[in-house]
Amino acid sequence: DETARLNFLTNNILIVSQLEGNRNQAPKEDLDLSTLLKDCLKDFKNRYPARLFHEEIEVDADVKGDHLLLQILTNNLLENAIKYSPKESPVTAVLKKYRSGIELQVKDEGPGIPENEKKKIFSKFYRIGNEATRKNQGTGLGLYLCRKIARDHNGDITVTNNEPKGSKFIVIFKQ
Repeated sequence: DETARLNFLTNNILIVSQLEGNRNQAPKEDLDLSTLLKDCLKDFKNRYPARLFHEEIEVDADVKGDHLLLQILTNNLLENAIKYSPKESPVTAVLKKYRSGIELQVKDEGPGIPENEKKKIFSKFYRIGNEATRKNQGTGLGLYLCRKIARDHNGDITVTNNEPKGSKFIVIFKQ
C-alpha cells in the first residue's frame, strides 16, 4: 500500500512538472470518457472490494483529450472521495452529456469542505487543516493537478456540497 501511495504521489509530481513546463504536448485524440470512467471504477472496485460505488454513466460521452491525463484526473477524484469519506458510505460517479459539453461528477458522503476552503483547495500544495489535525496523507497536488488537466481539456472543475453531506466535485468539459 505504501509503495502504491508513493508511486501515485511521484507520478503526480512528474505530471505537474510536465504540465507547468508545457512539456506534455501529446496530441489530443477522440476518447470515450464513458469507457474511461467505467475502467477507472472497475479498478477501484478491485482495489477497494469493501467499498460501495454507485455509477450513473451515459454512454458515448466523447471528448478530445489525452487518455493518461484524463485517467489521472478521474483517479485523483475517486481517490479523494475514498480517502475522505467513511468506509460504509458510497462513492458516486456521474457522467452526463449535454449539447454544450460533458459533465463528470464524483460525490462522497464525508465531512465536506468548509466554504472558506473551497477556492483554496485547487492551489498547489494546499491542504485543508493543519499538520497537527490532519488524519490523511497527501501532498496537496491532486486537486491542483485536476484543475490543470481540466483546463488543458477545455474544461473547469468546481466543488459544491453533496446533499445531505459530503462533497461533489464537478468537471465540465466544453464542446
